[in-house]
Amino acid sequence: MPTLNLELIRKQRSMLKISQETMAKALGLSDKSLYSRRENGETEFKNTEIPLLSNTLDIPLEKIFAKTLLKQQ
Repeated sequence: MPTLNLELIRKQRSMLKISQETMAKALGLSDKSLYSRRENGETEFKNTEIPLLSNTLDIPLEKIFAKTLLKQQ
């Protein structure tokens, strides 16, 4: 699975002044600590949560994924 840009997710949530508890509810999670673990990279966001994350934070799906550079040989 491609890597999500967790820094962008954190910054956007903070800029929009959306709490982790609100994000947890938007993603259908029972507790804000479940969201916090995802945002901190301890647990991966589920595929079904990514569109909800994108919509809630108003981040286009293509920007929510981190760009990785391939090593040139």
